[in-house]
Amino acid sequence: MGKKKKRAARKNTKPKQRATTVTPKKRSKYPLMALSIGIVLIGVGIFYLYQSNPPPKQSVKPVSLKKKNINLRETRQTLPPTIFSGRVRKAYQIARDIPEVLDKLYCYCMCKENSGHKNLLTCYVDNHAAT
Repeated sequence: MGKKKKRAARKNTKPKQRATTVTPKKRSKYPLMALSIGIVLIGVGIFYLYQSNPPPKQSVKPVSLKKKNINLRETRQTLPPTIFSGRVRKAYQIARDIPEVLDKLYCYCMCKENSGHKNLLTCYVDNHAAT
């Protein structure tokens, strides 16, 4: 065979290389639209949920505690609030107004273990609550 035929045979057997260009794939708009619609639906649902059940109205009547037949563990009277000033005066006034509540509470300043107090009300019997 001649040189020309060999060249022609070689050319025919080699695969042609084509220049490939990478084209970006187009993203579908459907996931973004579905997410948008989902957020809108959740927002509308929350809006109607709060509109259908209005919050209950709070009662204006003050709650009165029964002070008759109180069996307090602390039998001593609290100090008068007039001998104190500011926030301490308010605390001693509250202790005088609702002793049955304070009599049931544990004092977290460890005065039960250290000072022999019975409960939180005992702190208001002396000036321990003012310190």
